[in-house]
Amino acid sequence: MSKDNKIVITDSFQAWAHKWGRIGTLIALIYMIGLPFVVLSAYGCMPSLGEVINIGTISILMIYIPVGISEAISYTPILGASSYLTFITGNIMNLKLPVAVNAMKITKKEPNPPEGAAISSVAVAVSSIMTVIILALAALLSTWISPVFELPSVKTASNYLIPALFGSLTLGLFGSTNTGKKVVKNGVMGVLPVIILVTVIALLVRISSGGSLFGAIGFLILFMLPIAIISSRIMWKKGIIKVVDNEAVKNDAE
Repeated sequence: MSKDNKIVITDSFQAWAHKWGRIGTLIALIYMIGLPFVVLSAYGCMPSLGEVINIGTISILMIYIPVGISEAISYTPILGASSYLTFITGNIMNLKLPVAVNAMKITKKEPNPPEGAAISSVAVAVSSIMTVIILALAALLSTWISPVFELPSVKTASNYLIPALFGSLTLGLFGSTNTGKKVVKNGVMGVLPVIILVTVIALLVRISSGGSLFGAIGFLILFMLPIAIISSRIMWKKGIIKVVDNEAVKNDAE
């Protein structure tokens, strides 16, 4: 850290990752935004501005813009330097984030130090490569494997994939992790106000209009993040949430 209290990246890997991460993100953005214009121009079917910007487009943007902002704010501190590759390749919540968190947990590394950044980057990169390989094989073998997905047992099991994934992540949240020099005790207490608020709001919406909160997920995340931070800080000040030395926790367990 420099004299003017500015954080300086001194590790060569982090400097390399952030440099090429920014370059790769810029190239990906140009490619993703430019390719549709090239294809539409080539086939002579460029839509007018009125056809693009309408009520349907605005309603979609109202969902995904807050979600994108909230994901960048909440996931980047966990993913570190691997955030660039994670956001470019997608499948964050259901694949990349669990992979990165599990890799750091197995290797007992923290997210922010260079070691944690390297571990999460390798994990995200390997998961991206494996995803491409699996999708390529699925496309090549779709004729032979498609009947398998039509089986009633497979359809039933597929309905439990996402709940099982989030269940395992929740279980890991409630369990204690012995990674890093410090351990947060009772950290899950900080999100209890968020859980209670979301539950109450969801019930009120369901009772009053019969609807759901699906369209407001992005706004809810943006609204609940500061509440979780403030409630966690208050509980930390009151001694409910504690940050203790990892060695002390291990000695107490023994």
